[in-house]
Amino acid sequence: MSRRRRLLFLGLALYGGAFVLASALGGMAYFHFGDPKATCASCHEMTGVHSGWSTSAHRTIHCRNCHGGSLTLDAHALRAHANRVVQHFTGDPEKPIRLTEAHVLDLQRSCQSCHPQSFADWEKSRHAADYARIFLNPAQNKFEHPAADCLRCHGMFFDGPIEQLVGPLNTTGPWSLKDPAKAKHPTIPCLACHQVHAPAGAGSAARLYEPQDKTHIAAGDLPLPAVLQGDRPVRISSDPRQRLCAQCHAPTAAHQLGSSDDRTPAGVHEGLSCLDCHGTHALSARASCASCHPAKSNCGRDVGKMDTTFLAPTSRHDIHTVACRDCHPGGVPAAKIVRP
Repeated sequence: MSRRRRLLFLGLALYGGAFVLASALGGMAYFHFGDPKATCASCHEMTGVHSGWSTSAHRTIHCRNCHGGSLTLDAHALRAHANRVVQHFTGDPEKPIRLTEAHVLDLQRSCQSCHPQSFADWEKSRHAADYARIFLNPAQNKFEHPAADCLRCHGMFFDGPIEQLVGPLNTTGPWSLKDPAKAKHPTIPCLACHQVHAPAGAGSAARLYEPQDKTHIAAGDLPLPAVLQGDRPVRISSDPRQRLCAQCHAPTAAHQLGSSDDRTPAGVHEGLSCLDCHGTHALSARASCASCHPAKSNCGRDVGKMDTTFLAPTSRHDIHTVACRDCHPGGVPAAKIVRP
């Protein structure tokens, strides 16, 4: 082949390569900056997701802001996008797209960038507990060994059985995580109680992630928990968010008040919602007494200084269930405060 012909073929190859590259970059830029209705939602697997987003509180935020666009440098996001394309052509086209735990942790950073105060409050709360704190706690594991049911509240997005997370599954230990990198990963991330595509509106933000079906359930659609104090049904707040809290802070199968992780308000606080006292993300209740007392205190005392777990965790009077008779077994004295 003559030198002139080789140069001609080389020029055509370079031109063709440049054309393909420019077309690819142009297509990627179109998907990165274009209207989601004409890009993301053009794939039929995404139509339902897009419909949810279009009526959500995040509808003015572009998909790429949370999921990473086609021009992102985030290798995990690019891999996720590529997997969706592969699934489109080789997988089950009717199979819904689900978030993995890695996706959830990536989205956590997006939550932080738009909701810095709520995220900071969450970081200071017990809900920010990581896998090491929950599953490598000797005191808890010696009392009750790690079990599959632990993942119902701690590790909802963990994709696998408990055997793949921690071992040994006994009360003698020593315990270790199968993947040490998970030690600092949160067990209750934002998406455990929130859904990015939840419909806009009051109370719609609280939604429980159900790991078995890998979907979110609105707090108002959750069942009202049945809690008993002996044989007496305990009155439960009508606040839908209470139902969300009760999915983890629930009594045992016997429904008895105060059993297991139950935190149902009873006694002098019966009928209150968890959110009447606890902050939504920080969960702190330190300033909550002043919102009701002394105006609603029958005895006229500073309730913050009474012998309850609010004052000292070692108190035998749990602030969630304390009743007047706990301190007055001989009879409750007449109210000192006369209300009009």
